[in-house]
Amino acid sequence: MKIHANGEVSTTVEQLLKKIPAVHERTNCIEVLDLFHDNKNLYALPVINDKERPVGMIVRQEITEFFSKQYLKELNGKKPIASMMDEKPIIVDRSTCIEDLARIISDAGMEHMINGFIITKDKRYLGMANGYDLINEITRRKQKYLFSLAHFDQLTGLPNRTLLLDRLHQALSASNRSSRTTSLLFIDLDGFKPVNDTYGHSIGDSLLKEVSIRLLSCIREGDTAARMGGDEFVVLLLESDLERAVTVAQRILDSLREKYTFGKKIISHITASIGIAEYPDHASELNSLLIAADNAMYIAKNKGKNQFFICTPVS
Repeated sequence: MKIHANGEVSTTVEQLLKKIPAVHERTNCIEVLDLFHDNKNLYALPVINDKERPVGMIVRQEITEFFSKQYLKELNGKKPIASMMDEKPIIVDRSTCIEDLARIISDAGMEHMINGFIITKDKRYLGMANGYDLINEITRRKQKYLFSLAHFDQLTGLPNRTLLLDRLHQALSASNRSSRTTSLLFIDLDGFKPVNDTYGHSIGDSLLKEVSIRLLSCIREGDTAARMGGDEFVVLLLESDLERAVTVAQRILDSLREKYTFGKKIISHITASIGIAEYPDHASELNSLLIAADNAMYIAKNKGKNQFFICTPVS
């Protein structure tokens, strides 16, 4: 992988690499032809010089078709493979990004999708890959990106409402099987709107990212912190009783009220109102549990903010 200055990570061609054996440029043509006959999976072979640097490529289809003609083995079989290799294959360093490789192949000609390309390290031969490997990787990345778009908040990286509902559904099913409670915390920031109005949306976005980090620091691995939208968040605590839910809620209140520093800007008026609801004590199904926690949050906000409120059990 390659990490850019902005922190984004790109897949490099090294991820596609296959350890295909190279042949020396002085190897005779018949020996190379035998390598293709012995291994039906070889689509091409790199050709290297004495310094192990790639100087060309020999393609299965071309060499097999050439020597299928009568008498050519006798006439040309002992010639060095350099006499019939492709002297201008695509050669890329292992650090080349997938996106850059796709552009290189597009510009060079789509025949390289089949023939493949050579990967080097410090200009020495390292391995090969072909266009099918490239297409599979691009497809995998697009699927991963689309899944991320559908299930994660693009600003904070937290699960979004869709993924939260899926995890909540699984949590309630597990709760039914184990007869254990599941806790839900509905969190709304106090004083967030003035941040956007005073400092701009860039600082507001940075604050939301920091809130997300603080939320994650307050919960266990396996629990979920999700962003519902705007300045609303939900925390899902698995196999949690009310005592633990209160402990986590207080931890979140303490964490979120700490000052936020962005360069020379210091924001110290952010707090949170939290509603706590438990399944099955406070609600009998998924939607009613969300509503119960949301209602409890509004009670906490109306009671003065910077506090939590526990939902009243259903009668």
